[in-house]
Amino acid sequence: MGKSILFRTLITVAIGIIIVIYFSPIWWVSLKAPNYPPETFPDGIRIHFHIDGVFNGCSKRESEEIKVDEGLNCLHEMDTINHYVGMYPTASGGIIERTLSQFLFCFLIVLLIAFMMSGRKLQVSVLTVGFSIIIAWSYVTLYTPGGIKYMSAGYQQALQTSMDMEVDEFQDWSGIQAMQENYQYSLGMYFRDKVKISQQTDTLISAFYIIIGILLFSMLFIIGGIVLKNDLFYWLLLIIPIGLPMFFILEYAGWLWWFGHNLNEMAAFSLKPFMPTVLGDGKVAQFSTHSYPHYGFFLMMLSSISLIIAGLIRKRQLRLTS
Repeated sequence: MGKSILFRTLITVAIGIIIVIYFSPIWWVSLKAPNYPPETFPDGIRIHFHIDGVFNGCSKRESEEIKVDEGLNCLHEMDTINHYVGMYPTASGGIIERTLSQFLFCFLIVLLIAFMMSGRKLQVSVLTVGFSIIIAWSYVTLYTPGGIKYMSAGYQQALQTSMDMEVDEFQDWSGIQAMQENYQYSLGMYFRDKVKISQQTDTLISAFYIIIGILLFSMLFIIGGIVLKNDLFYWLLLIIPIGLPMFFILEYAGWLWWFGHNLNEMAAFSLKPFMPTVLGDGKVAQFSTHSYPHYGFFLMMLSSISLIIAGLIRKRQLRLTS
């Protein structure tokens, strides 16, 4: 009984951490150069990557001589710097993932709740109800006019910042419309190649529907595996959430590769395709680059550790009762 309580407590703690992660900065990137002195920019030109958007990482700097109402928007500053070498604005990266992020995190939570349940029927019931809620919620959000209102506050804030709009200007949009408009705006912010933008937008929409199809299939596949009493599918309920830090790193590195290998020919300065620094310090032209995990990533690691311990306890329980 004691180990059952501990096992479920660890899972519950991990679920709580996952919820906190969604609203936390996961990674930060900073550019430093002589024309950004540390007295004014102690952290350089810094941005924070969240699950649902990319945000300004610069704080307001005041002195007795200078009073300011708000700090420099380092997200816009970084996009301005990057466009000189042909890099697209940060808002053009990971746009499908950010649009689906709230549903994907709920998907992980449903898996963990089902993993805590004893008995296949109860597990199937939790998965069926949980997945049905996610599907209904995502349909209303993504496909109905005004669905953007059901996106996370962070997503809406990032959309407002990247497109320089007021909130009421996009409140009638569906989630898919917001994703498409944001992508087109980002691609055309500095490089107005209409043909290429149209092609990339078509690719985005196709990729979006492919991913939606994979997610729906995965839900049915997992439920089917549990119904058939396949132990592998039961453990997948735990293994998938454990992999969250790895999924983030792979996603982050993949998009950095895309940004560094899709430089626009209309750039003011020509650079060979390159791989931006994933972790650590690097150099691009006269800028030093710094890329490191924020506290949200360490929370991801903590969540995974909690789930691994819970899994080991659960495995021992099942071995003793078999």
